[in-house]
This record gives sequence, structure tokens and C-alpha cells, in this order.
Amino acid sequence: MIQAAPIAEAGARRFLARAAYGACPGEAAALARHGIPAWLDRQLALPAEEPALEARIDGLLIPIRYAPGPGEQFTDERRPPVTLRQSQAERWPLADQRPGYRMPAAERDRPRLELTLVTLLRKTAAEAQLRERLVEFWHDHFSLAFQADSRVAVSLPEHDRRIRAHALGSFRALLEAMATSPAMLVYLNNHSSRAGAPNENYARELLELHTLGQAAYRGSARSGRDVPQLPDGRPAFYVDADVWEAARALTGWSIAAGQAFDGLRTLPRTGEFAYVAAWHDPYQKRFLGRDLDPFAPAMAHGRAVLDALAEHPATARFLCTKLARFLLGDPVPAAAVARAETAFRRHAARDDQIAQAVRALLAGPEALDPAPARIRRPLDVVAAAARALALPFTPTPGLIGQMALAGQLPFGWGPPDGQPLDPEGYLGATALRARWGMAIALARNSGGTGLSPLYAPLAQTPVAEVAARLAEAALGPAGAAVGAAVAGVWTAAGRSARPGPAEVAELAGWVLTAPAFQTA
Repeated sequence: MIQAAPIAEAGARRFLARAAYGACPGEAAALARHGIPAWLDRQLALPAEEPALEARIDGLLIPIRYAPGPGEQFTDERRPPVTLRQSQAERWPLADQRPGYRMPAAERDRPRLELTLVTLLRKTAAEAQLRERLVEFWHDHFSLAFQADSRVAVSLPEHDRRIRAHALGSFRALLEAMATSPAMLVYLNNHSSRAGAPNENYARELLELHTLGQAAYRGSARSGRDVPQLPDGRPAFYVDADVWEAARALTGWSIAAGQAFDGLRTLPRTGEFAYVAAWHDPYQKRFLGRDLDPFAPAMAHGRAVLDALAEHPATARFLCTKLARFLLGDPVPAAAVARAETAFRRHAARDDQIAQAVRALLAGPEALDPAPARIRRPLDVVAAAARALALPFTPTPGLIGQMALAGQLPFGWGPPDGQPLDPEGYLGATALRARWGMAIALARNSGGTGLSPLYAPLAQTPVAEVAARLAEAALGPAGAAVGAAVAGVWTAAGRSARPGPAEVAELAGWVLTAPAFQTA
């Protein structure tokens, strides 16, 4: 186990590139002095909201521009993130698709755009970096795509709020928050699942992607009795019958969107979660070896399914393996997974279950080991670059477009399996060129995201010193070779021996494109 003794700065930077979004100036040195346990204690004790960061969010001015229609005034404004602070019911009219209800596309898209820009700011500026990492993880784990339906896009802020509330808490509570998330209910069609014709889309992804994992599926078996059993008699794996029974158990879990439900009454148009007993299949069910009694109280069958999934050993194994890959990289360290899995199961009844599992995962030598590694995804590159260069960061819509070209459009990955960690999608010629252009644009402030205060003191300094200082800011002691290479290429190209302010920014961009900065 890692003790509180000082660690090497190179290891501290590696840790911060994994458990956080990279090091701000001076942060790696502080971590090296105080050790990882103290850092984890601080991170896990931080509140969910930071007043200074919330003030920065409220101060953002986000452009909106469109022509509503013939004879109507052209809209060209800069607005604060108003829809992000609204309730689900207040945002819901933006998703109204009834005939005659006309809404400009830019207005419908506003919640998604605001959430994306605010997400970028949080990743860069939040002190609670570990929480932000876990929020990103859970958005991937409970993934949905805003393009699927305007109701999904409008409900994204509510989905994010639920994830943030439980990111380091109880997995069982998070699981129900996702099962009742309006965005998820629409995206995977459970909002229309009814007794007699249950929709299996959500139930299948609930088992395969959200809890037990594909490795626990035994599709060739006819029932749970035909698969190996756990010591307590429960099936160790799930079968198609379990998917069907879960779908039946979750019938009636819907959203209030003005639907008629008993011939006399209709649900309100709020877009909020609604349980409709008339749509629920009340009869007996058998899920993962458990009998669910008929005519149980409201939502009891669905909650029994969530209980069984949250406490199953396969769920702990699947989640902790996925967490280790996300935070540490490939190859996944088996010892780290085992520690996290043990903590996850031991603390299943605690409201900080996830935090305890993450602490166990990171409290070992693997967190400092360079062997597990992963390519930084575009979101990670943006946040790490802004932190390394101490940018007064202001996210822009143009930056979102650059990220998409580089392979990551936040909240826009189409399939429900989440934004990939595999490097292939980020290293093709088009994506790689977009990645380099994005890094250089951030360094040069060509998109208006903020100019680093590190540049001015370096202007008119010999290029070797400039490159060395910039590489050290981005990579620490390991940046020496990168700085020397950048200075050598600059000099060979006949560029200025004493770079001016704009050239210092360009050199910073070159440093950010180095492979050493693009991996964690």
C-alpha cells in the first residue's frame, strides 16, 4: 500500500493525470510532498458544489443566434446558462413536438449546449477533481445520446444532476436514479413499456451494460436453473428470461408527458418521472432466482430487480474492472480490481460505497506505475491543457466542434455502451490532425478560450529555455526531452531565437501535441 511518505514528482503527475485532469502549476509538487492518502482524504471530503465555481458558471455568456421565422426578429444574443438552472418541468416545453408548437432548433438545443460548456469548465476548474472524474465515468457508464430524441436532449441537465448527486455515493441509489432518469427512460424506450407488451431495450442494457456485464450472460441457457449457482443458491449468470422478467418488473416506469392513462385522466406535461400503476404488469415474476410476489406495492418489482443487480457479485466485478481501466489504463491491474471489488461489496450498505471502492482502487502501487496507460480522450486533453497552462479558461461552442472532429462529442456517442476508451478512434489521420489543431488552438487562444499567464515572462527568452519551461509546466521533470526536441525543430525551421509572445504560445501548442502529454 502507498504510505503517506513523499513520492517522486513524476509519479505525482502520473497520478494526477489519472485520478484528476492533470496538474495545475505547483500541484504535482504538493502531492509529491504530502502523499496520495492525504490527497484522497481531501478529495473525498469536498462538497458536491463549490460556490466560486458556481459563480463562474453563472457568469458564462453563451452565444445563441438564429432566425425564428418570417417577420420575426433575428436573435443574436449571449445568455447565461439559464436552462441549466431550471427544473425538469421548466425545461420540458423545449421538447414539445405537438403540431403547431414551433420552437427554433437553437432553443431546443440550448440545455445540451449549456451542459456541455459547463462540463468543460467543471473539468478544468473544479477543486473536486476526483468527483469530476467519477462524473465522467458514470456518464459513460449510463450513456445516452442527445441526438436520439429532443426529449433526451432537453432532459440532459436532469440526468447530469442525478449522476453528480450519487457519483461517490451508493451504487444502488445511483442505479435507481438512472432507472428513473427521464433522459434514460426515453433513450432506451422504457417510458413506453406497458403490461402485456413490455419493451426490453432498457432491461437488456440494465443487465449487460449497467450492472452484471456481458461476461455474465449465458444466452444459451433456458433459465437460471441451468447456469452455475453462487454459494447462496443464486444464479451466477443471467439468461434471456431474466431480461424479460426485468422488463416486466419495470413496466409503468415512465415520464409525465400528457399521456392519457385510464380513459379519464392524463398525466401532466412536466417530463418528470412518473410511475403509472395501470401500465404495470402486477403478476408474479422470477428474477435471478428470486420470486417476486404478485400485486406488490408500487414500484416494488422494479426495485427488487435493482436490489438483486446491485448486490450481485458479477456487478461488483464488472464495475470495478471498468473503473480500473478508466482510471489506471490497460492492462487492467488485477490486484487493484480485487481491492476495489472487496471494498465495493464490503461497503454495499454505506452511502459512500463508490468512494470507498475508488479509494481502495487508487491506494496501491498501480496508481503510480507507468505500465497501465491510456490515450487521453479529447475532453481530457482540453482539461489537462487548460490546467497545465493555467488558462483563465472559457469554454466555447467552437471548442466543442473541435472535440467532435477529434473523436469525442460530449453526450453524443450514439450506442448505449459509452464513449470508448480504446485508442483506435482517436488516432486515425483525421482525428489526430483535429487533436493537434485543438491543442495548438488552446495554447494560442485562437478560439477565445483564454491566454496563459505563463507566456509573458518567457517572451524574448532563448528558445531552448522557453521550450524547457513550457514542457516542464506540462510534463514536469519528464518534459526535458520534449522541450529539447521542440526547441530543436523550432531552430531547424529558422524560427526566432528569442520568441515573441505569440511565438511562445505557438511553442506551448507544440509541447501539448507531444505523445508524452497525450497519454496518461
